[in-house]
Parts: sequence; C-alpha cells; structure tokens
Amino acid sequence: MFSGLTPSSRQRKFCEGFLFFPIKHLRKHGNFIFRQYDRRSGVKALLDMKLNILDYNTGHAENIDRYISQRAMPQAGRVLANMEDFYTRIQAEATHVSGSLQDFNELFIHYYREVTVYHSVVLRNLKEELKPLLKPKKGEASLSEQGYDHIAKVYKLVKEFVLQSKTIVHLLDEVLVKEYNFPEISHQRQLMELQSDIKEMYFVQKNLCQLLKRWETDKNQHGLQTYYN
Repeated sequence: MFSGLTPSSRQRKFCEGFLFFPIKHLRKHGNFIFRQYDRRSGVKALLDMKLNILDYNTGHAENIDRYISQRAMPQAGRVLANMEDFYTRIQAEATHVSGSLQDFNELFIHYYREVTVYHSVVLRNLKEELKPLLKPKKGEASLSEQGYDHIAKVYKLVKEFVLQSKTIVHLLDEVLVKEYNFPEISHQRQLMELQSDIKEMYFVQKNLCQLLKRWETDKNQHGLQTYYN
C-alpha cells in the first residue's frame, strides 16, 4: 500500500532492537507509523492534523477570529445601523400608527435587541476568549493544548441566532406582501434592502457556526485518540 516500505521492512524499521515483532500489520502515513484496529477509526484524519499544524487549537482559533473580524461583526454592525436608520425614519414620518404597524414595531425592536446582544456580547466575548490561543507565550503550552472549553456552548448561541435571523427574514416577507401601511413607499424599498442585509448576515453567521462545529469535531476526535506512535 505504501511505496518503499513493505509490511516486513516496515515492521523491522519500527521494531528495531526487539528480539520479536510486538506489533503486526503496521501502516505508515507521512512520518507516522501506526496500527489501525478499525477501518472507520479516523486515525489518518487525526494524523493529518498533526502533520499540518502542531497546535490545531491555534489554527481553528485564528480562522474563527479572522472570520469574526472580517465578516461576522461588520455584517451584524451594518444590519444594526440600517435598522436604526429605518426605524428612525418610520417614527419621524408616521402620522398614524395602525395596529399592524404597531405589531411590526414590536417585532422590529425585539430583533434589534437580539442583534445588539449578539454583536456586542456574543461575538466580542468570543474574540476576547480566543486571544490566549492566538499568540501563546512560552510556558503556556498546557493552555494551548487544552484548547477552548466553551466551543459547544458558543456554537449553540450562534446557531440560535442563525435560526432567529431565518425566522425574521420570513416574517419580513409577510410584512412586505401585506404592505403594513408604511408612511412612504420609499420605506417599502428600504425594508427590502434591510431584509437583504439580514439574509446576508444569516449566511455569514451560518458559516461561523460551521467553523465552530468543525473545531468541536476535531477536538472530540483528539479526545478519542487511542493510538501510539
């Protein structure tokens, strides 16, 4: 299977110095020699992590921190600014607030608060908590190896926000169809643009979810490591 090393020579290389071969059916992957007990064990994927980067936690932390800075936070901030502008215009130009428009206002304010908390608390706190993994100092190897313990918790928070954003996009579809007596026709167009921004934010945060899930999966894989080199 592996060029340059037959099973017998591979075992001789690994077991040099022994009077007998204590381990049979060895395999080679990169610079690693291992014994695989189950075809579905995922040992090659595990070794690939070690081959590519010595600290996979730092690699995941860097990718997530970069994505938050370049995509997740800017998009959420843009949605907040557009929501503020839209709501200010509605309140300033409305001469009569119908029951349907009042319902819309309550929905709008509720979601604005959710985006604010997500942007200012969830994402900012996540960036702060990732800092020790981004530039580990000498003597902090144990922290780097331990990784980030709250991956699953943050993943659930982001996923919950993603679902809320998906729901609000569908609700805005209904609002646009029913034409909630907005003061000006321009408000209708502005709301369509806002819905598009929220939809974009939904996909951005969904990608962040996938990055967190990938980190959690890799960490679980390492936790199940039962192989010897």
